[in-house]
Formats: sequence, structure tokens, C-alpha cells
Amino acid sequence: MDERGTSLSEQVYLGLREAIVRGELSPGYRLLVLEIASALGISQAPVREAMERLKQEGLLVGKANKGSIVAEIKQEEIEELYALRELIEWDAVSRSIPRLGPEDFERLSAFYENMLEAAREDDLFRFIDLDMAFHGYFFEKSGNRTILHIWLQTAVKLKRFLAITNKLYFPDLASIAVGHAPLIEALKTGNEDEIKRLFVLHLKEVWWRMGRSRDNEQERLGRQER
Repeated sequence: MDERGTSLSEQVYLGLREAIVRGELSPGYRLLVLEIASALGISQAPVREAMERLKQEGLLVGKANKGSIVAEIKQEEIEELYALRELIEWDAVSRSIPRLGPEDFERLSAFYENMLEAAREDDLFRFIDLDMAFHGYFFEKSGNRTILHIWLQTAVKLKRFLAITNKLYFPDLASIAVGHAPLIEALKTGNEDEIKRLFVLHLKEVWWRMGRSRDNEQERLGRQER
């Protein structure tokens, strides 16, 4: 253990996971235990342990005679993740509604203000961390440890996806941040129907933008063919 109480395996795991989520290690990139261990000046055992955890999370895949490679981002998997997110997030939010008080609204507002700041600084990865923290707050508040565990696993893959889509499908990060303000205001009212309506719209917006982008691209290609 180091002075912060974090094992070598945990440090390697967190470092590799961050590099994958940020896109620094791109899909298909080959990771070799010996090379990583040599670069870090450590034994191979903690590297193997870290990479096994990443395989369990679906961020790495084992290939025969190739070692471990960074997993591809598949459209089908993304759609499944968002379908799962919609189900479990509303459950977490609905459980949280009667538990929310002034301190919770202050916390959510702080996430929102910090997201605006990260947007102004164009700090994509801080922005994504704050976005996930905002939504993860409801899982923590819900009191359902099983759903919280599912969220923590899902959030890792979502961060990787958002690192790509936030820049592709939104004009700027601020336009994403401002979408959280109505959620906070609705939560303060306690009107469950309105809260659910706004949260579902919020979660579906990225799919709407992706669909519109695909339609525009198909239209452009159609004009070229004519």
C-alpha cells in the first residue's frame, strides 16, 4: 500500500481506466502487461489484476495471441446502456424525492454551477465528471445499494461515450449544463409527474441529437448522389 492507502493494482487500474475513458487509449489499442509493468517500474502482478478488473467492466477484451485490447464502442451497447440508465435512474430519482432537503438542493446547484464553470473553461473531462456526479447523487440518495452498484459500473462506460458525443452533437458544453437547471427546480416542487417528464426528456436528448445528425448526413449524401 502507498501512503494514501491505495494498492499498486488500484493505482494502475484507475490510471488505465482514466486513459480509456478520456480516449487517450483508443479502441483496438493493444495493452501488454510486461510493457506497462516495465514503464511503471513495478511487477506484473498488479498490472494483471488491474487489467482483469477492466475486462470485467467491459473496457478491455482478451484476444487470443494478442493479449488485451481496448474495447470498441458499439452502437448497440450504447443503446442498451441508455435504456438501462433510463430505467434505473428514474427509480433512483423517485426514491430520492421524499428524502431531498435544502442541503441536497444546494449540493445539486453546486454541481450545476461547477458544470457551467467547466463549460466556460472548455474542460470536457471535468465537465463529464460533474455531470455524472449530478446524476449519481440520486443513486447515492436513493438508499438502494444494488442500483447504486449498477450505476457505478454503468457510469464508467457512459463517461467514455459522453467524451465523444458531447463534442459531436452539442454546440457547446454550456448548452448541456443549462439543461440541469429545470431538473433542480422541478425537484424542489416535489411534483413527481413533472420531474419524471423532465428527466426522461433530459436523458433522451442525446439520442434526439444523434438521430438528427444521422438524418442530416443521409440527406447530404442523397444530394451528392443526385
